Amino acid sequence: MSLDIAMNAWGWALLNFVWQGAIVGGVALLLLTLLRGAPARWRYAVSALSLLLCLGLPLAQCLDLATPTEGDFTTELEPLAEQMPALVTAWALGTALMLGRLGLGLAWVARARRRSTAAPAEWQERLDGLARGLGLRRKVTLRLLPELDGPIALGMLRPCVLLPAALLSRLPVGLLEALLAHELAHVRRWDYLANLLQSVVEALLFFHPVVWWLSARMRAERELVADQISAELLGDSRRMAQALHALSELQPRPLPTVALAARGGELLRRVERLLAPRPQATGWKLALPALLIAATSFVVQAKSRSAPDTPAPAAQAQAAVPATPAEAQQAPQLRLPVNAKHVVVIDDATGKVLMARDADAVVPIASLTKLLTAMVVLDARLDPNEKLRITNDDVDTLKHSRSRVRVGTQMSRQAALEMALMESENRAAFALARTFPGGDAGFEKAMHAKIRALGLSRTSITDPTGLSPANTSTATEMAAITAAAAHYGEIERITSVKKTTVPVDGRSRELHNTNRLVGAKGWNILLSKTGYTEEAGRCLAMRMMNGKRPVTVVLLDADGSAQRLRDAALIRKSLARQPA
Repeated sequence: MSLDIAMNAWGWALLNFVWQGAIVGGVALLLLTLLRGAPARWRYAVSALSLLLCLGLPLAQCLDLATPTEGDFTTELEPLAEQMPALVTAWALGTALMLGRLGLGLAWVARARRRSTAAPAEWQERLDGLARGLGLRRKVTLRLLPELDGPIALGMLRPCVLLPAALLSRLPVGLLEALLAHELAHVRRWDYLANLLQSVVEALLFFHPVVWWLSARMRAERELVADQISAELLGDSRRMAQALHALSELQPRPLPTVALAARGGELLRRVERLLAPRPQATGWKLALPALLIAATSFVVQAKSRSAPDTPAPAAQAQAAVPATPAEAQQAPQLRLPVNAKHVVVIDDATGKVLMARDADAVVPIASLTKLLTAMVVLDARLDPNEKLRITNDDVDTLKHSRSRVRVGTQMSRQAALEMALMESENRAAFALARTFPGGDAGFEKAMHAKIRALGLSRTSITDPTGLSPANTSTATEMAAITAAAAHYGEIERITSVKKTTVPVDGRSRELHNTNRLVGAKGWNILLSKTGYTEEAGRCLAMRMMNGKRPVTVVLLDADGSAQRLRDAALIRKSLARQPA
């Protein structure tokens, strides 16, 4: 076979794959939609088979076109056929770049293995015990690499798990064991090899967005499968969720795609799956996708269109929780097994209470206080560009909380406001109150006036940060505070973005929203504030869109950040299923 014939055949195969890949993607989307309530391994299989089909179609057509016959369409489109050498050359250059990227990732893996050191014998024994529990026959070594943020699995025949030494002291033993179990699940499933092969497919078919989408779905579902396997090994899905959340609190560094890290995939979705697994799909729903994927090749070659999307199966009803007499009078529509002890959900368009749980109990509100602090500061119409200096008076002597702002740091009032709202920086909040007209006494007077103006009878504020347990309110009144804060465009702007930068000491500093739901897929959050103290538990007040309607959600005293995220996700999904 001459080079010209081969180049011509491969060029036509690539061109045809543009529409063929689109059809494969449409069918895969339909199957994944039907399987969204099924085990993650089914969705992983659909994604993997679809990606394999994407590779097989152009290869098969290339072989078929390599021996053109009389009347072949390649001879009928002579002008386009003349462009095949240029098309294949461009493809080859792109593929070479992608393979070079893959090679750099493999070089990083090899270098990381060489630079790592053996883990303490105690931890190697823990890893061996977990491996035996998973039925792993291959020897898996545990090694330490300081620059990592979390454990990663590498290798096929000689697999190893790399672990940052800092985690040995920063995470409880139980949570670290959960992360190691997750990595061993990847080793048991030969995920490193699968990940490497899909990277090769990405390189060969880099030009088609369906390939990248399918590959991303494979990686996301792979993490869910590993989560499930490790949770079954531990016998405790809650511990696995807590371990993932603890790992997410570390600042992530980018890793090559060939490395299998526990922080991969959509973390919020993984935590939610562990804490509130969806009901499994019934048998016929699992059989239908299997038949459809088997027929895909015929559909593609026949150039038929993929079937329209099928409505998703109805979700199972949520378990009810007992309602108090006060809640019964408000007739909330949602009765959900949330973890937070005090909850209220309000439709802002109508004022209707959609859910309430012990919403009138007076409890500490922690840093939700900062919404009131921001309103009081903005009401005073002070110069946002005025420079504030952090002093010893701004240091927390009650809880001795950590701070990223050193004494002596200088910033604008605007920067201090953004730090207080986005990162819940206590020293910035103290500085805002201290530099208020009349000092701390003037701020306290203005705060009490604001509380009266809002008609809050059960809210008491003694400091601008929420560190004091004497800062108390109710879920119902916190909803009123959140609604009032929504009238301040500046508060909405600051608290509804995932991250931003502000000038501090003349240099840009990146701020990250403490609410990890902001900017997450599927969430449209208009205003948000989190809070935590030992007395208050994990708290959240936010205003979000439910379809085209704004809704206020207040969660007080959840047991942990993961539970708070799970509660919010459960409420959002339940609201989405409610009739308009």
